[in-house]
Amino acid sequence: MKHIYINLVILSVLAVSCSTPKSNSDKSMITVSIAPQKYFIERLTGDLIEVNVMIPQGSNHATYSPTAGQIKKLAQSDAYIQMGHLSFEATWADKLQSANSKMKWYDLSKGINMIQGEHHHHHGHDHVCTGGIDPHTWTSPIEAQIIAKNLKVYLSELFPQHKEQITSNYEKLTNDLNGLDEQLRKLQNENERLTFMIFHPAYTYLARAYGFEQMSIEFEGKTPTPARLKATIVKAREKAIKTIYIQEEFDRTNAEVIAKEIGAETVQVNPLSENWMHEMKQFIKHLENN
Repeated sequence: MKHIYINLVILSVLAVSCSTPKSNSDKSMITVSIAPQKYFIERLTGDLIEVNVMIPQGSNHATYSPTAGQIKKLAQSDAYIQMGHLSFEATWADKLQSANSKMKWYDLSKGINMIQGEHHHHHGHDHVCTGGIDPHTWTSPIEAQIIAKNLKVYLSELFPQHKEQITSNYEKLTNDLNGLDEQLRKLQNENERLTFMIFHPAYTYLARAYGFEQMSIEFEGKTPTPARLKATIVKAREKAIKTIYIQEEFDRTNAEVIAKEIGAETVQVNPLSENWMHEMKQFIKHLENN
C-alpha cells in the first residue's frame, strides 16, 4: 500500500513540477535523508543552498514515508546526498530517483569503515555483529570528519562557484570536530572502562572509536523479550548504570522498567537533531558526568 501511495504522489508531483518554477527562491536545492546532514551542509555553505530533509525529527527512518511536499522539493533538487545504509534510503531509492532522474546522487558513507549489524562493542575490541550495516556514522566525531570531507568534495563539484567559501568553512568545521575528538579522548584516558546504556544503539561508532561500551535495550531492532530484559537488568546492575538514554521516536516503557529496577534515571537524547554540534556536546557532557 505504501508503494502504491508513493507512486501516485510521484506522478502527481511530476505533473505539477513540469509547469511550475523550480523554487520560490533563487537558491539551488539539495535533498538529504536526515537533519544532521542539513547541519553539515549549512556549516559548509551558509545560507547559499536550500536543504530539503526527507525524514523529519522524531520519525523512524525504518518506517517513514515521504510526503507530497517532500517529493515536490525532491523533483526540484540538484542532488540527493544520502547518509548511506539507512533503511529509508534502501526502501525508497528507486522511487525517489524516478521523481527526478536528472539529479546527482552522492553517498556520505564513502570511505567509512562500516559496522556490520547490531553491534555491541566491548573493551578489547571484541564484538558481536548480526543483521545489516549500522548506519549511525554521524554520531561519532571520527566518522563525522570523513562525512565533512566527503561533503566538501561533493558540494565543490556541485557548486564550483562557491568552492572557496566551502573550503574555508570546511577548515572551521574540522577544527570543531577535532575539539570534540580531543574531549572524548580525554574522557577515554580518565575512564577507559566507560559503559553507557541506550534504548536504540545509535552511538556504536563513537563507542568503537573511543573504546567505550554501549549497552542497548533494543535487540536487532526489536523490543526485548522478558528473558532478555531480565538479563539486561542484571548486567546494568553489574556495570552500575546510573543513566539510560532514550530517543524521542522510541517507546520509553522498557527503559523506564529497567531504570526503576536499577535506580537509574532516563535521559532523552536526539541523534537526529538538526543542531548536531549542540546535541553532541550535550551527550559528551552526559558521558563525562556518568
